[in-house]
Amino acid sequence: MRKENPQSLYHAVGGKPTLEKVHKIFYDILYAHPWLGQYFQGMPQNVIESQQTDFMTFAMGGPEVYSGKFPAPTHKHMYITEDMFDLRQALLKQALEKAQVPAELAGRWLNVDASFRNGLVKASLTDCEKRYPTDLILNFQNPLAR
Repeated sequence: MRKENPQSLYHAVGGKPTLEKVHKIFYDILYAHPWLGQYFQGMPQNVIESQQTDFMTFAMGGPEVYSGKFPAPTHKHMYITEDMFDLRQALLKQALEKAQVPAELAGRWLNVDASFRNGLVKASLTDCEKRYPTDLILNFQNPLAR
């Protein structure tokens, strides 16, 4: 178990209350989005928010409270494109602004988030794998791109 760093981004942004606030705003946006929202169908928003808060707590140097899988294996059944990841980043930036996270800290937060891009973005649908035999490969077309 790593020692918590009081100089971490986690502490600089205000700890768990700030992460919870940002993730509530962020997932309200994502769940309502006509394209990205499709990836969350049937998944309780409060559970996703809690998991993201715990994961980012760890990723930002806070206490080790996350016990789930890391992003790449969790999302291997989702066809996530560069455009999709860029859109997600833009929506996260919007949530950070709405939560009034200072710009310098928001930039650092976005950099931590972006560090997982290579493990999530896939070059083609054939790069996707089922996590379980009953999984579906998730691939939704952008309804706004018509």
